[in-house]
This record gives sequence, structure tokens and C-alpha cells, in this order.
Amino acid sequence: MNTKNRITGSIAALFFLLSGSAALADAPKTIQAPDPHSVEVKGKVNLYRVQVEGMKLGEGKELADAELFVTLDSNPKMVYTLELKGNSPASNKVMADTLRDAYVNKLPVTIYHQISTTQANNLKILMVQLN
Repeated sequence: MNTKNRITGSIAALFFLLSGSAALADAPKTIQAPDPHSVEVKGKVNLYRVQVEGMKLGEGKELADAELFVTLDSNPKMVYTLELKGNSPASNKVMADTLRDAYVNKLPVTIYHQISTTQANNLKILMVQLN
């Protein structure tokens, strides 16, 4: 039984080691390099909307369950979303604050959003960068 547990533990450790290496293999080498897992858009924030948790927006493939909605002047029909739920990562609040500051001060931003597998006009924000 002890040998079986060691083998199972070794297999699990090898799996985690290899999966971590695969995730790091395609990470950007520098901060200037593009992120291979997202799409970059640039512009000035022309709409900044925050709403209560659980209030969805849109319908069908356009349905978004988020608390923050942002549009950029470069493509005002595209809506970028961010969840600010109690269990959301702390970085989401920082990104929301950064986008609010960019909106108030009319600063250009770069948003990196998920690669869409559909033709939806609302996309989840993954990173925010002030230019």
C-alpha cells in the first residue's frame, strides 16, 4: 500500500510539474511582449458603467454577467466586462479603479481581453494598462 501511495504521489507531482512548465512556456518574455492568450485594444474610455451584482445586461449571445462595463472610443459598439463579485480576484478591483481613473482623466488605455470563440460584442477584460 505504501508503494502504491508513493507512485500515485509521484505521478501527481509529475503532472503538476509538467502542467506548470507548459503554462510558463508561452508566457511573454518581457513586459513589452504581447500576451499570446488575449487580444489587445487601445483607446480612451468613453463609457464606464458599474452596476449591482447579479444584474445582467443583454440577452442571448450578448448576455453578460458582470458588474463593470466599459467601451472605448476606438470601437464604441464593443463592450468590455469585468466581474467585481465578492469572490472575484483582488486584481479586478485594481483594474476597475485604473479604468475609472483613465475615464475621469481622459487617459488612453490598453485593454487585453479574452479571445472570443463567438461573435459576441462583450468581452471579458484580462488586463488593463495605462499608456
